Amino acid sequence: MSRGPEMSAETARRKKRRDREGRDRQPAWLWIVILFALASLIAAWASSCGRRQASYADVPLTAEHRTRLELASLRETPYFTDRVGWLEANRKQAEKGLRYFYEKTGVQPHLYVRSVMGDRTADRAEMDGYAQALYGSLFSDEGHLLILADEQPDREEPFLVGFAAGRMAASVMDEEALSILEAYWKAGFAEGESLTAPQKAAAAGDVLRRTADNIMGVENSSGWVIALIVLVSLLLLLAARDFLRNWNRLKKKEAQAPDGNA
Repeated sequence: MSRGPEMSAETARRKKRRDREGRDRQPAWLWIVILFALASLIAAWASSCGRRQASYADVPLTAEHRTRLELASLRETPYFTDRVGWLEANRKQAEKGLRYFYEKTGVQPHLYVRSVMGDRTADRAEMDGYAQALYGSLFSDEGHLLILADEQPDREEPFLVGFAAGRMAASVMDEEALSILEAYWKAGFAEGESLTAPQKAAAAGDVLRRTADNIMGVENSSGWVIALIVLVSLLLLLAARDFLRNWNRLKKKEAQAPDGNA
């Protein structure tokens, strides 16, 4: 009596079983690869964040309670005047931080950047005076904050910075808030000319975002940490689930092996 059909059916069952086992093993290796890649990305991000956070470590936290400025008559205007070209090199990141500041504080910022050649020194009071003189030529309202940044190529202090806040904007941008903004600016641009043009534009946006969170009492640094912890926890749970499933299948297979060979 021929055993051809029976052997063929048995061969097909074995092939299906091998394919199924192969698929069962695949998720374990897949999760290992995913977790390794994620761990590498987190390590790189944490290292970068650590260096960046260290540069802002000396910036004081606000001691004041501020209320967002609600000024219906304030007309939205352009967010910067770029006389040097690096803001345009990364307009999206620069405007993102400036708009964030506006949303949080109700005060629209305007960053005016120009280049100053030669040997020049000016303290904060002088720079504020220049900014106040410039404010009237740019705005007809009292709800803006003008940030005047004079870039000094090849100087030890890469920027001279001053501020002018409109009469209404000053209810939010008081002297403490301006001092915090100045501290963030100096920390963000401490590397000076070693920063590329796009990096300078991104730094300007980051300075305004951090300032808004600080002076309005918003904690934003923990959001990314919480999100990463949740993501890693979910991936670990999914990976553990797949490992347990495979382990249980192997145990069942070992337990059934003697019966199958009998």
